[in-house]
Amino acid sequence: MQKHQLRTMVVRVHPHAWRWRAVGAAAALLLIFFLGYLLAASRADNAPFFNSTEERLRDQIAQLTAERDSDQLTLRTLKSALSDQAEVMSEMRQMLTMYRGVLLPEETGDVVVVRAPIADYDPLTQSLQVVEIVHRGASDYSKYEGSLSVVVEGLLSGKPHKIDLSSLDSTMESSVFPLKFQYLQRVKIAVSLPAGFVPETVVSSISMVQPTKATLARRDAVAFSVASERGQQRAEGYASDGRER
Repeated sequence: MQKHQLRTMVVRVHPHAWRWRAVGAAAALLLIFFLGYLLAASRADNAPFFNSTEERLRDQIAQLTAERDSDQLTLRTLKSALSDQAEVMSEMRQMLTMYRGVLLPEETGDVVVVRAPIADYDPLTQSLQVVEIVHRGASDYSKYEGSLSVVVEGLLSGKPHKIDLSSLDSTMESSVFPLKFQYLQRVKIAVSLPAGFVPETVVSSISMVQPTKATLARRDAVAFSVASERGQQRAEGYASDGRER
């Protein structure tokens, strides 16, 4: 009978092998968990644990809030643009009306026509800007010559006061603004008013020497161009104090 010889095998095991196996198993579990998370995140409806209804509602609310803010910003921008366009259109209409009056003046009998001045006053800086426009009347002459004087009436320290704007304009060499035109002339005046003076009325006086001698005058209220509501209240306060005194 054949005998089997028993052999003994010695297997050397590294003392840290079990640790490597544990690390490998943990890494495999983490990889499986990560892949499962990605799959669940891509299919949120089937994985409420990773993306609950409350979370989805919060995300939708945040998205809607961002869209609302964007829409409000767009709406404000459009309103501002429309407001600017409305101002431009209004200025263009006024300019068109003025030029129509120059080309087809009304039969008023006056040798020239004095348009209502554009007077803007800012109480914050005590600055006043006046734009005067004078054009020919119904009669057609080749040359118009004369002079323009602009006086502002208002209150200074609660008392009525008048200021000739030519005295505040450092570029003026005389007390009047010269006029010399064939169709129309535009005179722009920008001055700084004395402290405490509140303008109320612009008095425009014209004295023509060519083609005929004539004198015209008109009175117009001053418009307030205020950068802030506080400035307007301040100006109104000056005016009311002056009237009470």
